[in-house]
Amino acid sequence: MSRTYKVISSDGHLEGPPDDFLPYVAPKYRELAPRRVPTPGGGDSWLIEGQPLWHTGTNLAAGAKPKRRGKSYWNEDGTRSTGAGDAVQRLREQDRDGLDAEVLFPPIFAVEALTGISDPEAYLAIVQGYNTYLAEAYCPVAPDRLIANGVIPARSIDSALAELERCAQLGLRTVTLSAFPNGSPHPKPEDDRFWEAALALGMPVSAHIYFGAPFPPTVTGQGQPGASPDAIALATRQSIERPTYTLAQAMVAGVFDRFPDLKLYFAETNASWLPIGLQQMDENYKLYEHTFVRRLQKLPSEYVRDHVYFCFIQDLAALRMIDMLPSDNLMWGTDFPHSVTSFPNSQAWLDNAFAGVDEGVRRKILLETPAAYFKLDLSATLTPTPVDAPAGV
Repeated sequence: MSRTYKVISSDGHLEGPPDDFLPYVAPKYRELAPRRVPTPGGGDSWLIEGQPLWHTGTNLAAGAKPKRRGKSYWNEDGTRSTGAGDAVQRLREQDRDGLDAEVLFPPIFAVEALTGISDPEAYLAIVQGYNTYLAEAYCPVAPDRLIANGVIPARSIDSALAELERCAQLGLRTVTLSAFPNGSPHPKPEDDRFWEAALALGMPVSAHIYFGAPFPPTVTGQGQPGASPDAIALATRQSIERPTYTLAQAMVAGVFDRFPDLKLYFAETNASWLPIGLQQMDENYKLYEHTFVRRLQKLPSEYVRDHVYFCFIQDLAALRMIDMLPSDNLMWGTDFPHSVTSFPNSQAWLDNAFAGVDEGVRRKILLETPAAYFKLDLSATLTPTPVDAPAGV
C-alpha cells in the first residue's frame, strides 16, 4: 500500500555508538576520534579528548524509565537497543510510533563533547566523517523519511562555510549549528558569508535548543549599558527559554535585517512560554530603547514571527493556549530516544493533545510547516520500511 506523509517528527536524535561513523573518519585521525568504552557498573560511555566520561543513560531511554548511566547500545542477544540501531531499525521504530519521517539531530555527545578535541584538523575530520556517514550509509536507506542534520563545525567561518557546501554536495537536507558560524558564542560580521551561502544553497539551518551560548553574561548596572551589544541583547531576551539569547544577539547584530529571507529552526524549545516570552522581549526592549546606541528596525516578536520556528515535545499547555501562539511557526517532535520522548505512544499523546484544536492547525504543525521548511514533497509516495528489518524492535 502506498504511503504519504501524515505525521513528521521535527526532533529526533541519532544515538548510535561512535563505532558507526568511525570508519568514515580519515584514517589519519581515527585514533583521536571518540571511543566507546564500558562504563564501570555496566553500560556504555564515550571517551573523548578533554572531557570526562560521557555516560549513555537518559539518551537511550526510548520510552522506558531513564537511567543516568548503565545503558548499553546492545541488548543481551546482541541486537541493537531501541533507538540505537541502523537506518532500517529506525524506520521500524517510526512505524511503531506512527511517524512517517523524522528530522534527526546528531548524538548529543557528537556536538558538545567534540569541542574539546585540541587538534583542529582532527576535529574537522571527525565532523566530516559523521556527515559522510549520514550521507553515504544512513540517510540513503530512506532519504524521504530520515532527514538527518549535517553538523557544522564550531571553529571558524571558513570551516563552517566549507562544511555547509560539502553537506549540500553530499545531498543532506539540513545542517545544525552549535555556535555562530564564526565558531564563537557571539555573532560577527563574517557570519554573513554563511547566511548568504545557506540561502543560495537552499539549505535549511537548524539548531537544538540554541546555538552560541545558552544564557547571556551577567550585565550589571555599572558603566554605560547602551554601549554594549550584550546589554542590548540582554534587555531584549527577558524570558525563560534558551533560544532567546541566540535570537536577541542575531537581532541586535542585524542578521535578519540584512537577510530578510533567512529562517532558523530551533528544536526542543517547547512553545507555551512564547506568549509571555515574546511579550517580555518587546516590553523590555521598548522600556530601555532610549538608552541604546543601536535601535532595532522591528520589535523582537516581529523578528521571531518573520524568521524563527520552534519545536515542542510533550508541551500540552501549548495546545491548550494555541490561540495565543504563533502557530504558523510551530513544529512538533518526539525527541526519540531521549528521556522526554512520547515513544511508543505518540499517536495517543497527539490525539489527546490536539483534542479540540482545529484540524487545520494540527495538519500545519505536524505536516505542512516541517514539510515546507525541510523541502519535503507531501504528494510523494514514501519509501517503505524494508521487510527484512531486524526483529525485536
